[in-house]
Amino acid sequence: MEKQKKAPRMMSGVVILMFSNMLVKLMGLFFKIPLHSYLGDLGMGYFNVAYNIFVTLYMISTAGLPIAISIMVSGSRTLGRKKEVRRIFTTALLLFVALGVAGTLIMVLGAKPLATLMGSRDSYYCIITIAPTLFFICVSSAIRGYFQGHQNMMPTAVSEVIEAIGKFAIGIVLCKYAISCGYSIEIAAAYAIAGICIGVGTGMVFLISAKLFHKQNYGYLIIEESNECMPQKAIFRKLVLTAVPITISAVALNLTGIIDSVTIINCMKSYTSTPIAEAAYGNYSTLVVTLTHLPSALIVPIASALTPALASTRAEKNTEKSMKAMNASLKFAAIISIPCAIGMSILSKPILAMLFRKKAESVNSAAPLLSILSISVFFTAMLTITNSILQSHRLERKPIISMLCGAAVKLVINFILISIPQVGVYGAPIGTVISYFVMAVLNFCFVAKYVHLDIKILKSFFRPFLATLASSVFTITSFKIIDKISRQSVATLSAILITVVVYFILLFAMKIIVKEELMMLPKGEKICRFLGKLGMKSFT
Repeated sequence: MEKQKKAPRMMSGVVILMFSNMLVKLMGLFFKIPLHSYLGDLGMGYFNVAYNIFVTLYMISTAGLPIAISIMVSGSRTLGRKKEVRRIFTTALLLFVALGVAGTLIMVLGAKPLATLMGSRDSYYCIITIAPTLFFICVSSAIRGYFQGHQNMMPTAVSEVIEAIGKFAIGIVLCKYAISCGYSIEIAAAYAIAGICIGVGTGMVFLISAKLFHKQNYGYLIIEESNECMPQKAIFRKLVLTAVPITISAVALNLTGIIDSVTIINCMKSYTSTPIAEAAYGNYSTLVVTLTHLPSALIVPIASALTPALASTRAEKNTEKSMKAMNASLKFAAIISIPCAIGMSILSKPILAMLFRKKAESVNSAAPLLSILSISVFFTAMLTITNSILQSHRLERKPIISMLCGAAVKLVINFILISIPQVGVYGAPIGTVISYFVMAVLNFCFVAKYVHLDIKILKSFFRPFLATLASSVFTITSFKIIDKISRQSVATLSAILITVVVYFILLFAMKIIVKEELMMLPKGEKICRFLGKLGMKSFT
């Protein structure tokens, strides 16, 4: 079989996932805005307690295996082992089904104890309702790992959008129906969370259909076709050995959400009533945490595409290509995350007021919390990329150390600060920022020591930071001027748009983005030609 002339660019998959993830995150945000108006801070507290428990069990079930599948499938494809690719998927699917059934049973049978542990007994109904989602997501994750190993991100992207549409449309309709029937707020929250279950189930059906009609295309990756194939036991063992460390690190990272669920309600109950503590948690987890998760939609696709791409280059023993991919990923992540972190911190109250118009009291409570937590956006981005780098170099155990250290720091800070009445819920974002900082620093130390990556600190981090600071002047100035002559929402959107334009101009003026990196993007040649016509000689 002949090789194709050009290998597909890693960034093609990144762009596909980036757009789908951003659409999914935005739909998730728009889902929570009307939901918050129906359920209020208290109802959203019940909703988010159940959702955080689900996400943790979801991480345990699926975090490591899709990455392990993509790494193994990518490596086997590079060596031309078609039979082995099929066996990897079959083995993984059986394992995922077992995990999905086990996870669902744990949530159903342990719903009451879990709700009590979180300090919110009425969230029991939400936990029961979302339980079947674990089975659906496990099956979906196996198929997504298979497609990502083929560096085909489209099925993953489409399925995520389907899930989001189901959650958005069905969840709101069911919640509104429950409210109109006069059901209690905890029952209404359970109806709302049922939308997630139905949406994920629909996404699973799509992925199963996509897999049934998928034809393996080896093309550019084939070195030499081979009938070699690992035994099923060896595949199972390799899957587990690869997945377990990744799973532990992912769960440890997600522990920040669980720690908030446990500490905010339980610690605040020592000096205030349970409904007030649950409402404080609902306000923080809905308005603040949801917004700071938005930038991850632009970062996670980079990491998702980076892992199989690095596995492929390692199989080809192309060190130079690996180094370029890693540095480019870190730089793109910094270019995205730094302005998101600073901009969200500066415009925290106007952004929240624009999104949650009818909840002035909730916005006033959440704005200072968002200003603090938004700083973690940069550290989370660096953590996501360095995790992928370490995992793709078979250093899955190293992120575990980082994650567990960060989680321990988070737990201690939360318990100390939230227990102080004068600090209260402010302890949660402070603990998160410090914990992610610790995790990111440790990960960078591991990357420097074991991967020997020469990180371009000046180009990758310092210059984007300077460009962001310069853009922030335009953010503040434009917002203040427009706010005096128009509505605040207009001023907010205008300030964001002006900042984006100024920032992108500075990216090229300060030579933060170079031609070689733009060429990694889809239509990179056309973008460079266009920039060359604008007088930028470095892109000609």
